[in-house]
Amino acid sequence: MRAAVIREPQKALVMEDRPKPKPGPGQVVIKIKACGVCHSDLFVQQHAFGFEQYPVVPGHEVAGVVDEVGPGVNWPSVGDRVGMPWLYSACGHCKYCVSGNEILCREGQVTGVTTDGGYAEYMLAPAAFVAPIPEALDFADAAPLMCAGLTVYNGLRNAKYAVGQKVAVIGMGGLGHLAILFAKAMAGRVAVISTSSDKEKEARAMGAEKFINAKQEDVVEALRGWDGGPDIILATAPNVASMTKAFPGLAADGTMVVLGADAGAIQVTPMDLIGGRRKLLGSPSGGRSDIRATLEFAAAHGVKPVITKFPLEKANEVLESMHKGTLRNRAVLMME
Repeated sequence: MRAAVIREPQKALVMEDRPKPKPGPGQVVIKIKACGVCHSDLFVQQHAFGFEQYPVVPGHEVAGVVDEVGPGVNWPSVGDRVGMPWLYSACGHCKYCVSGNEILCREGQVTGVTTDGGYAEYMLAPAAFVAPIPEALDFADAAPLMCAGLTVYNGLRNAKYAVGQKVAVIGMGGLGHLAILFAKAMAGRVAVISTSSDKEKEARAMGAEKFINAKQEDVVEALRGWDGGPDIILATAPNVASMTKAFPGLAADGTMVVLGADAGAIQVTPMDLIGGRRKLLGSPSGGRSDIRATLEFAAAHGVKPVITKFPLEKANEVLESMHKGTLRNRAVLMME
């Protein structure tokens, strides 16, 4: 089978011809149809997480069909449409796992980071952790939902989103555009904060009622002028300066949800926290119940990411474009 492999940090992907994997007890083999390209894949290439296991096949936005099942697997069955998200497995017995918060498990394994992921024609996966893909979603649309979609949908839920609330989205990249689509589908009011004026038309076409150009406007003033400010800010762009700038614009009892990872520090004053009872919240992707909820919601409400398809052999070019900031839309690697 074809596989794109990061053999060592700071090196380009290398195409390899590998044997098709065989499933062991409790495992399935997924014939991959599509795999989304996430900014985290670039982090794996750069060794930015620090816990990567090389060599590794990256990719944690996997969509495909079950090709083979191992001993003891009663579900899923061969031919079932399944996906594999960020969380590859968890211990199952710690306090986080037993409380339904397995994404916080300290023994959790990460697809495409600590174990081989989806930049390949086939991959091994634990049967207990694959997610069923609804028939209403095709593979290319389902793939980015495995991380980007899950991350923004779960971010809204972790912030205790309520119908009709105002949601401001920082950035309109791979996460940001899905944040707009999910917030609108959840009957929210949406504003977009961006440094690119050419994104306004696209943002409004997706349903944003307000667009704030961070280069030309006072972001806090613009947010507060939006009927008192947003109830939730989804910080999707990996830029701590934009988060720092926007935080005081939250409405009272508002929450900023940090989704985009950056190396710097968010600067928040105690008075901005205390005075408006505002909250700063980090939100990782999600566990098994979360990815199922995300996929079911997307299928029921017609939420589909804006994607550009590439063959697997173009993976290096895609990552390079992402690194340069020139990649538009959510990239999806197609295996056929």
